[in-house]
Amino acid sequence: MSVWNFLKEMDQLQSQLGELSRFGVRHGLPRTCFLPGVSARHFPMINIASDDQKIVIEALAPGLDTDSLKVQALNNRVTISGEKAKVNVDLEKFHRNERSTGKFSRTIELTTQIDPEKVTAEYSKGILTVTLPKAEKAKAHNVAISVK
Repeated sequence: MSVWNFLKEMDQLQSQLGELSRFGVRHGLPRTCFLPGVSARHFPMINIASDDQKIVIEALAPGLDTDSLKVQALNNRVTISGEKAKVNVDLEKFHRNERSTGKFSRTIELTTQIDPEKVTAEYSKGILTVTLPKAEKAKAHNVAISVK
């Protein structure tokens, strides 16, 4: 009969995590990619607010070519896509390269149905603001209470 050894299991887990960390560095992933709160984030970073009539999404998206920026809305989903242009500098000349470039797409699932025909979007000073009016059936309606 085998006896479970907690310390041995923890030692094996630590070894496996170390191997995973080394794998990331060899394959172009930063060492921090597996740390909570430090890993790569979705782009663009967003804030979502709502009231009884609408949902507002603010997306932080500086330096984008506005011709490539697209917003698609359907039912309870919004997709923001576009492209961040590459910098025309040889890789050998970079001292540090932290900005990501290339195409991106982010889909946000909302908890409420929206009216896609009335969605508006505005891009100003690096912030994309998308206003999504709620569908009529998703809006709260007051119900009269009869007293007997």
